[in-house]
Parts: sequence; structure tokens; C-alpha cells
Amino acid sequence: MYLFYLLRHKFWVMFFCFKHGLFWRGIVHDWDKFLPSMFRVYARHYPQIREIRSKTGHYDPLQATPDYRIAIMEHFNRAKHHWQHWVLLNGITQQAQDIPEKYVREMICDWAGAGRTRQGKDWHKGKVREFFETTRNKMVLSDETVRLIEKNLDKMGY
Repeated sequence: MYLFYLLRHKFWVMFFCFKHGLFWRGIVHDWDKFLPSMFRVYARHYPQIREIRSKTGHYDPLQATPDYRIAIMEHFNRAKHHWQHWVLLNGITQQAQDIPEKYVREMICDWAGAGRTRQGKDWHKGKVREFFETTRNKMVLSDETVRLIEKNLDKMGY
């Protein structure tokens, strides 16, 4: 079940990346989720996460088991298209670093691909901007990154 989801997600993110000229980013997107150590953890937790997401539209990784929290942290550390990759922590505060534009664009394609994968035919491109607008206050983003996201949402037609 998880493999089918992951392949659909990869397909749709690649589709949107290719559409917007991000060929290499589309190919390597989420490559680490195919590593055996990551795949096993994600596959084991997929049914629970899917159930929570279908009820609420969101899940909180802090509520997950320790092995899943570690796996998602490893993914964020490898995957520069996640805003969490760009947050600098010093034990007291957190500071958002500027995300380079190619990763901002991949992040937007990831939002589009995740939405299309989960919502199927109910998905439309306006949902990408809607997702950003409803979740932006939960993200730790620099002003420059917000500017790049808004610019690219417009430029990419979302």
C-alpha cells in the first residue's frame, strides 16, 4: 500500500517539476524514501498516518512513535525542498534561513504532487495556494522565502 502511494506521489511531483523545468529535481525528489531503512519505517506507519490525514487533513509527526520521528527528521535533513531543512536551532531559538529558489519551486511541486496524490480528481491547482495560505503560520520561513514562494506560486500558475 505505501509503495503504491510513494510511486504515485513521485509520479505527480515529477510531472509538476517537469512542467516547470525542474527536470533533475523531479527525478531525485524523495529518493531517500526508497532506502530500506526509511522505507520500512514509513511503510509501517503509513496506515495510521493515512487514517489521521483522512480525518483531519493533517498529522503531527510529534505524536508519532520515536522511529517515525527519527525517519522524518532524517528525510528533512536530506531533502532541501522541505522548509524544516532550513531552520537553524541553537537550543533556545529557531531561525529560518533563506531557501534557494530551485528548492522553493520543488517545494511547491511537492505540495501540488501531494495534493494530487491524496485528493485525486478533487484536486485543482488552486489548492496549492490554499495549502500555503492555511499552513504558512505553522512554517518557520524567512521573509525572503515567503517572497519567493508567493512569486513562484504566481509564476507557476498556482
